[in-house]
Amino acid sequence: MGNHDVTRIASRLDDQQHLAHALAVLTTVGGTPAVYAGDEHAFRGTKEDRAGRDDAVRPPFPPTPADMSPLGAPVFAQHQELLGLRRRHPWLHAARTRVLDVADEHIALASTAEDERIVTVLSTADHPHSVAAPGVRDVLAGIGRIDHPGNHDAEVTVEAQGWAVLAG
Repeated sequence: MGNHDVTRIASRLDDQQHLAHALAVLTTVGGTPAVYAGDEHAFRGTKEDRAGRDDAVRPPFPPTPADMSPLGAPVFAQHQELLGLRRRHPWLHAARTRVLDVADEHIALASTAEDERIVTVLSTADHPHSVAAPGVRDVLAGIGRIDHPGNHDAEVTVEAQGWAVLAG
């Protein structure tokens, strides 16, 4: 999502809750994800059009990981959860991703390869939100409740501003 030539993702979002949404997409779509150093701790910085324009997106790191600010710990934990999921599903590297459903307040994406499938559901609704997700059976990451798991009429409900990654 980021690199040394662009404004950091945490600085571009109007709602910081959506940082997890962006990470869920990055780690569950086909291809090879890349995390720019510091994004795993929600570093902020805006690229500017002037001399030294990259300075804000390239802050110095503390001397040791133990010296990192605890403010980035929740984002770091999300990276651990989702990159761990990615490692457990190496087939995602070659996966094809398609939109299952999209509306004003949600999107559902399916990534498939080698007879494997995961579904990522994201919601920007300010209330719990349900999305049709045929065939999903288990929550792999995030928080969601599945009604009729494994069936063609399966539906997942995510929390307000929530997300979930599902098997099936």
